[in-house]
Amino acid sequence: MIAAIPPADIGMPVEEVDTPALLVDLDAFERNLDRMRASLDGLPVGLRPHAKTHKCPPIALRQIAHGATGVCCQKVGEAEAMVYGGVRDVLVSNEIVGASKVNRLVTLAKQAHVAVCADDLCQIENYAEAASVHNTTLDVFVELNVGADRCGLDPGPAVLKLARRICDTPSLRFAGLQAYHGAAQHMRTPAQRNDAIRSAVLRVAETKTMLEANGISCETITGAGTGTYLLEAASGIYTELQAGSYVFMDVDYAKNLN
Repeated sequence: MIAAIPPADIGMPVEEVDTPALLVDLDAFERNLDRMRASLDGLPVGLRPHAKTHKCPPIALRQIAHGATGVCCQKVGEAEAMVYGGVRDVLVSNEIVGASKVNRLVTLAKQAHVAVCADDLCQIENYAEAASVHNTTLDVFVELNVGADRCGLDPGPAVLKLARRICDTPSLRFAGLQAYHGAAQHMRTPAQRNDAIRSAVLRVAETKTMLEANGISCETITGAGTGTYLLEAASGIYTELQAGSYVFMDVDYAKNLN
């Protein structure tokens, strides 16, 4: 068998790199990490970048070294790659269905701190059963619809019902609210983005007040993306930001007006 020849070696001139090859400008990369950390100095929020931008554990570990508490993933396979690559704190910022995937998720939670989202009672029952079988405790966020109308529950009794069920289940822990407004990231004008996040904050605040009035502490409210993260950070409601594109940026953000 002929060994594969790597497309590049450290120190090789760019023009000699065989194509196709994905290259990273390390100076720009580190500068982006530093700028994100500096932009949050003094604000009472944590950073949990979404890893869908890169899906690369070494990059996630550099983000953590620059102050991130962990990362987000969108599915179990991505979370497995992160944990096996050395990331010790992962939120699957999505609902997981199917016995195989749920069991893989719960098995992963025995190796690192892993959390997941729910917006339906059947998901909670599946998480609970798997966590009990594997003798572990799984953190679960209730996903709130904050305006994107893509997933999550509208503020009201349904959120309280799910949170109570999580709290009453020994193998689960209510971790807080997932409140991500993806559509707001690429609204073009500052006024549009401000209005969208203002509405999201009101929905979160209403829900947090309802939960606490019923004796349920809402420890973490997680959400936000690169296009709006400073708005969520300044809200006094969000405690964790999921901005991830900042590490390399997205060409579409260049269309947003400042």
